[in-house]
Amino acid sequence: MRRLIPTLILVIICVGGFWYASSQDFFKEKKDTPPPLAKVTKTDVASYTIKSGGTEIELQQKDGKWTMTKPSAIPLNDYTANGWIDSFNLLSKDSTIDAEGKDLAQFGLDKPQQQFTVKLNNGTEQTLSVGNAMLVQGFDYAMFSGSPEVFKLSDSQVKSLALAQMDFMEKSPIKLEYEQVRGVNVEWQGAKYTLTKTDTDKKSYEANWKLGDKEVKGADASPYLDKIQFLSTDQPAKPAGEVKMDAPELRIEVKSADTSGKETTTVYLGKVQQDNVWIAQQDGQWAYSLPVATVQELADKFKEPPQQPEPSPATSPSPSPAAQPQQ
Repeated sequence: MRRLIPTLILVIICVGGFWYASSQDFFKEKKDTPPPLAKVTKTDVASYTIKSGGTEIELQQKDGKWTMTKPSAIPLNDYTANGWIDSFNLLSKDSTIDAEGKDLAQFGLDKPQQQFTVKLNNGTEQTLSVGNAMLVQGFDYAMFSGSPEVFKLSDSQVKSLALAQMDFMEKSPIKLEYEQVRGVNVEWQGAKYTLTKTDTDKKSYEANWKLGDKEVKGADASPYLDKIQFLSTDQPAKPAGEVKMDAPELRIEVKSADTSGKETTTVYLGKVQQDNVWIAQQDGQWAYSLPVATVQELADKFKEPPQQPEPSPATSPSPSPAAQPQQ
């Protein structure tokens, strides 16, 4: 029996090694990663278009800045505008359906339901055309410019490109750089509130602040700034000139200082129209719509007293030493 023990140990080790290798897919043939369909450099892109159904969106780039020309101009979120190019560069086919693409009608590609086109500064274009949905759920028939091939493309890739106008819009009317903020004044329907940084040489979360005349620690001041920073609209912005700001019900002043210590004040005005407040930076280009209730929540936040520090536990008096018996 003792002679069999080394053999049994060897068998156990081999079985364990085989099981581990199987769990790590060592015995499965690895699939080659399909090459990307497109590769464009952002600085070489003049414009791109998104056609879906009867709608068309076009963005143009000049000197590194994006503008929307169709269906109408809006304030753009630069991250989304640039990110769309990244998604285009990540496109890859799943498999070939018809290498020659002789009958495009059967795939819905004679009249594509969606088209995504990138135009370069040299005038060349690259277009992804998307046709009918496949019977295999989650995939579509598609083809790429310059090739007759019809291939299988995942819905997730299509969705990353099929953005709506609001997906591109910058939705925040006010942007704060917390470390540069020196103070905020909020006036809403006659009531006034102030938040002022008293330790201007410290980080925002380390500094002392004042809410009105009450002292506030940095960590407790952040929620008041957050309430302004996180204001966001779900409605299309419109040119600020279309909103008459006579006798505005809302006024927000943000006092900031740059790295050299130079201070500036940015003013935002808000005008009530029915159930909304249209907010625009003074002399700014765009106005944003927020519900009156949202602005009221902002004012209510500034009404809240700052959080009081928890009292430290009372120190118990030291017991007096026991009297020593006289000798």
